[in-house]
Amino acid sequence: MSGKVGFVETPLPIAELMVSLIEAPKDVRVLDSGCGRGVFIEALLKAGFKNVRGIEIDPQLYAECSGKYGDRAEILKGDFLKHRDTYDVIIGNPPYVHFNSLPPHLSEEVSRIIRSREGDIYYAFILKALELLREGGQLVYIVPYHFFYNTYARVVREALLRKGSLEVVIDLDEVRIFSKSPETVIFRFVKGRKGERMKILRIKDRKATPEEIRDLALDALKNGRSNRLFHYSEAPQFRTAGPWSSFVAGIPEFEGIPLKKLAKVGVGLVSGFDEAFRVSQEELTTFSDEERKLVKRFVKARNCDRFVVRGHALYIVMDEHIRDEGHLRERYPNIYARLLPYRERMTKRYLPAGKRWFHYQALRNYTFLLSHISEPKIYVPTLDRRPYNRFSLSYGPDLPSGDVLFIYPYRREDLLFLLGYLNTRFFREYYLGRGGRRGGRVSFTQRLLEGAEVPAFSEEVKERIAALSGEIVSRRMEGEDTTALEEEIERTVREAIEGGRRTVSLF
Repeated sequence: MSGKVGFVETPLPIAELMVSLIEAPKDVRVLDSGCGRGVFIEALLKAGFKNVRGIEIDPQLYAECSGKYGDRAEILKGDFLKHRDTYDVIIGNPPYVHFNSLPPHLSEEVSRIIRSREGDIYYAFILKALELLREGGQLVYIVPYHFFYNTYARVVREALLRKGSLEVVIDLDEVRIFSKSPETVIFRFVKGRKGERMKILRIKDRKATPEEIRDLALDALKNGRSNRLFHYSEAPQFRTAGPWSSFVAGIPEFEGIPLKKLAKVGVGLVSGFDEAFRVSQEELTTFSDEERKLVKRFVKARNCDRFVVRGHALYIVMDEHIRDEGHLRERYPNIYARLLPYRERMTKRYLPAGKRWFHYQALRNYTFLLSHISEPKIYVPTLDRRPYNRFSLSYGPDLPSGDVLFIYPYRREDLLFLLGYLNTRFFREYYLGRGGRRGGRVSFTQRLLEGAEVPAFSEEVKERIAALSGEIVSRRMEGEDTTALEEEIERTVREAIEGGRRTVSLF
């Protein structure tokens, strides 16, 4: 990043791609909102734009850029966030720096613009650009993808919805565009225009070069179809300022019911120091009968093997009935001896008021889970980089670790149906379309899963999915291939929805 505030130079092919997105006469007034060493200026002039300006706050970068282009471009020394002139096009790669890391002379201006002391300086750049754009003006930026879903970026999404429409979204995922690259997205926004649809590209290969990205993104947009590097789709404008997603296209509307009405969805237990609480089978033999009652089987993310849970881990669960250290030492001496070497480090954990150093950080849903410990549940990793979902069934007795969520169907007959449906590509695409991606991974959260709609299939379709799912579980436990069965579930789901053969069901 260098000592300059968030400065990272954009590769020229990416700047050329972004300039190519501009749909305007060559004599419109264009501003690069932080011109750095002039890569966007170069791309704009190469494309034939004649009324080009750049603004740069850093003295050294300004010196490098000013005078470089003669009378073909004007370079201003100043702070874009305090700029007042208006433009037909604003383009660039704004700095990415969290508010807390900004120098004082910038932090106050950023907080004034975004009305918060949370968020990133590029939020302020987007909002300022919207202010300086003329009606019909275009904003073309490359920014971190997380503004699509971050809570504090809601003010940015609201402003974009209110003031115009997104026309192009190019999701570059985790391609390393910059030396220290977050997942990034390029977008073109038009102020004052309420477009009906937006064009969306999603990259397929994270190892793509800037030149490949430029050439094949333009190819996909020109021809309106996917190619070897990009998925192409079109979708209606985002309707709300809730989480956005580049996966919004392609999922048909369907009548459904929120998952939370069919099952309890919950988070797992968090020890805050797994190393201290994890025990082996051999170590368990040294515990007394009373001590063994504190040791529970846990399902962790690594145990989720899609449709089935494989294996488990053993953890001591320390709840508040163990009142103080003397109580622990006298009643559970072997466990006390097991935990004692970790005391100093465990004391440094964050612990809610009233908890002692040997307690768990958070025993979430513990009473409910204990009362249903031997009943079947579905588990899923909270963060997963796999290209498929790993909703996994366990018949117990076990508890969820902090890196998984559990799903407990209220009706036993929905268990295998939900297991099969949640593992489909259809559900994965639907879930990602609701904003479930985080940093190249899928994030399964309690809130998003609870609100996820389950199609109101007919009883016949649900029974078919459940039967196939049960067969998959049996075969996977035997180590057999289940690809054909999984594809049959996929076809069943898509045909039931797309063929219009769904009926309202009370589940």
